[in-house]
Amino acid sequence: MNRAALKAALAQVPLFSELSAEELELLTSTARSLNARKDARVFEEGSPADCCYVMTSGRARVVVAGAGDAEIVLGTVRPKGLVGELALFDHAARSATLIAIEPSHFLVIPSTSFELLRRNPAFERRIVAHVVGTLRDADEQVRAVSSPSSLARLAWCLAKLARQEGESDGRLVAIPRRTHQDLAEMIGCSRETVSRKLELLKRRKCVSWDRQTMKLDLAGLGRHAKADMEVGR
Repeated sequence: MNRAALKAALAQVPLFSELSAEELELLTSTARSLNARKDARVFEEGSPADCCYVMTSGRARVVVAGAGDAEIVLGTVRPKGLVGELALFDHAARSATLIAIEPSHFLVIPSTSFELLRRNPAFERRIVAHVVGTLRDADEQVRAVSSPSSLARLAWCLAKLARQEGESDGRLVAIPRRTHQDLAEMIGCSRETVSRKLELLKRRKCVSWDRQTMKLDLAGLGRHAKADMEVGR
């Protein structure tokens, strides 16, 4: 990636979109490119943190270690997404692992450049708001995954994907289709359970899908998830 393309890619990241020309030049001059093949582990939970990453192409998942060899999916990173920045606040070890779902490209921003940007009060306010949003999402995920109702967990997961990636399609929201295994990893249950619950939600006309897309009735998902949790109690 040449310098002009690198600068253009950084400018498209929401967090960096309001940087001054000098600040953007700082990022451009210190960032480096990183290509990750499918299934490559970009960084590991527990490893030292000296940089953050901007994805320019591909897709990756953020995971934490579960029981045994299991991994719990916390989220998916897509182009223009920033990842790995939380550890730069306290210079702690990585709290999660980043794994490329498909061939991906990242821009690696060293912690020294990130610290220089934080001297700008306007950027500091934006990054704090970004971190607060990330933590709120994490809290919401903990509450959802702790629910004994697998249908409620699945409904929460689909609603989260709709907020992050959805496009309105009349009264429905369309998202890129996920495999049953991907959804199972996101909510901490088996692929077979996800398959059964999706078929149930399909019969209730809350979810439909084709090869590429899932369409969601968010209001219906909410109603059935709430009802299922009430029955569980």
